[in-house]
Amino acid sequence: MSNPTDPEEGLTPAEANLGKALVLIHRALHRLDDPGRKTEVQSALSRAASLVEAARLAHSGSSVVPVGAQKVTTAVAPQIAAVIAAAVSVVIEQPFRLVSVHQVTVPVAPHLNVWAVEGRTRIFMSHKVR
Repeated sequence: MSNPTDPEEGLTPAEANLGKALVLIHRALHRLDDPGRKTEVQSALSRAASLVEAARLAHSGSSVVPVGAQKVTTAVAPQIAAVIAAAVSVVIEQPFRLVSVHQVTVPVAPHLNVWAVEGRTRIFMSHKVR
């Protein structure tokens, strides 16, 4: 098996670190609804944030111009906001501006599935109102 930073693979160290960060985020996504795994999710996101920072440092020698210089209003650690911004960038694949990041409180009822509630909300919103 080859090293992901090998020139044959075409990945720079910055790209490899970003890839690892996205994998950690992807693995943590299915655990977000489980309050018992809060520490595990926070640890994965913190590790992803450090990988994004390592990618930034590895990429700092290039001639990339920052898109925006506005400060983001956030209630979470700046590293977590950076990981969220990186994930959004990968998902929507177009320019965006991160305006704010706020931590969401987990509902008290452990049986409540927020994705199911969101799905029902979308279905109800698609119905024609008479």
